[in-house]
Amino acid sequence: MSPITRVQTSFVALDVAVLGSGLGGLCAALSLRRAGHKVTLYERFDFAGEVGASLSVASNGSRWIERWGVDVPSVKPVTLQRLIMHDWETGTIKNKYDLGDYKTKFGSEYYNFHRIDMHQTLLDTVQQEGGAGIPCKIITNHRAIEVDSERGIVRFENGSSATADLIIGADGIRSNTRQQIGIIPEFKASESCCYRCIISAEKLHSLGLTEFITNNAIEFWGGYGINKIVLSACHNNEVVSCYCFYPASHNGLDKDGWNISATPQELVDTFPGLDKRIKQLFLHSEDIKMWRLYIHEEYPYWQQGIVGLLGDAAHPMLPDQSQGFCQGIEDAAALGLVFSEDHFKGDVRRALELYEEVRKPRATRVQKASAKARTDLSERIGWSTGLERKDKLTIEEHIKEAEAAKP
Repeated sequence: MSPITRVQTSFVALDVAVLGSGLGGLCAALSLRRAGHKVTLYERFDFAGEVGASLSVASNGSRWIERWGVDVPSVKPVTLQRLIMHDWETGTIKNKYDLGDYKTKFGSEYYNFHRIDMHQTLLDTVQQEGGAGIPCKIITNHRAIEVDSERGIVRFENGSSATADLIIGADGIRSNTRQQIGIIPEFKASESCCYRCIISAEKLHSLGLTEFITNNAIEFWGGYGINKIVLSACHNNEVVSCYCFYPASHNGLDKDGWNISATPQELVDTFPGLDKRIKQLFLHSEDIKMWRLYIHEEYPYWQQGIVGLLGDAAHPMLPDQSQGFCQGIEDAAALGLVFSEDHFKGDVRRALELYEEVRKPRATRVQKASAKARTDLSERIGWSTGLERKDKLTIEEHIKEAEAAKP
């Protein structure tokens, strides 16, 4: 029996390889660093190249960001205070759900961040000299092509290799690590696509659309059917981001990816009859990208030998619950706990089995709830009071589940 699988009577510090330095990989690295392990991240590009718009991070995610010692103000958050539903054509407010004293109720704030701000802060935090644990090492231009889950060997496209006591596959929705441990994804193209875009506060002020900067809200148009607009401010209220869902058939089914450029006019033409204010916003927006959506079935397992999966590599989900990043955070937190000084005595395989036992049912339920919310806004976790019904995941239940899903 190797030293890694032998049960010890005291904590064993590991050499950990994290494959992928996107948001999930960085959270895994930070959590495992705080737990006392030596972590190396392997990134296939010169840099992770995070793109995209905003990230709403509810308490089930923000509590861990804070607990790991991330400097939240440096991520330039907007603290969300309400959810607002608008009429599709007129923009009139139809419903408002005030979050109240969210922090007192759930333990931490409901934040909205810009992806790039979050990625840069996590990148800095995992490598900084200060804070608990050994600073993580990041090695770029290393694309993993082969992973040996028994011997802990990773081989890279550039001809180099590395060994580790624990390997975490955080390599996204098209994960090669997942394939290396024998998982063949079952998925189908959604009938939906999504445009995302951003617009500056300066432009919004000039357009007379200041309220979208000052509402401190996630705002919705549509959502009962495929069409839905989701708008929120981030980056210290200096930027508003939009996610704009529409039928995939609108522009053909031949485009694939999540970073396909589009023009403001293409965006406007996609949504006839929409609130004129939002059309005006779209015409002045920037960084417009199309995102093809897929529905993935639950995977049969998340781990094999000394390899575990995390985030989109383990449970890709539609974005309609704003839980993709939060579920990656929960994964990372669970890894930090099962490999902590209180729980880990040397058996990597058993620790990964425990990680799967506590995380897989929880993430799968959120994954299914996200698919249901794609065309039914009332299924969104935040719209809870007065909308409770069988099998609906409410905000209160969601936070309780997050607490319960710990080793």
